[in-house]
Amino acid sequence: MGSRMLDSARSLAEVLQLVTETARELIGAHQAAASLAVGGDWARAIHAVSLSEKYAAWRSYDQPPDGSGIYRLVCQLNRPMRLGQAELEGHPAWRGFGKAADRHPPMRGWLAAPFIGRGGRNVGVVQLSDKYEGDFTEKDEVALTHLARLASLRIENLRQSARANRRRSTGP
Repeated sequence: MGSRMLDSARSLAEVLQLVTETARELIGAHQAAASLAVGGDWARAIHAVSLSEKYAAWRSYDQPPDGSGIYRLVCQLNRPMRLGQAELEGHPAWRGFGKAADRHPPMRGWLAAPFIGRGGRNVGVVQLSDKYEGDFTEKDEVALTHLARLASLRIENLRQSARANRRRSTGP
């Protein structure tokens, strides 16, 4: 996926949906999710999910991330993470699915990359789980990280454009 496809996105929600669908298809995973914290506030975050037919029963799942899951490490460290199933379950930051445990689709392995804004600040995360075949690889991590960088640029450009429009509409 090139930046051209992302450039066609006219909203932050549209960028996230394109990223989740593209990441899932590009890397070959059954689950993809992306979250964009609004002003660092996970309570107001924008989310997108893409699930294969294997997870059709969970398509109505709508519990938004609250910033407390293992993905928060990706956001805090601003670097990708790749864990096999045993590593995921054994990781000290793994908390299952918290309050949503009874409704959350099961995970098998995990790959995540940060959305990094201007000045190096974290603005969100894209995550994959349940690769079609085998475990996530270093090549998958590189591809997802590249996609996250492209998305980060589009996110920042949309935000900058929105700020400029607000300044114009409020006048001098």
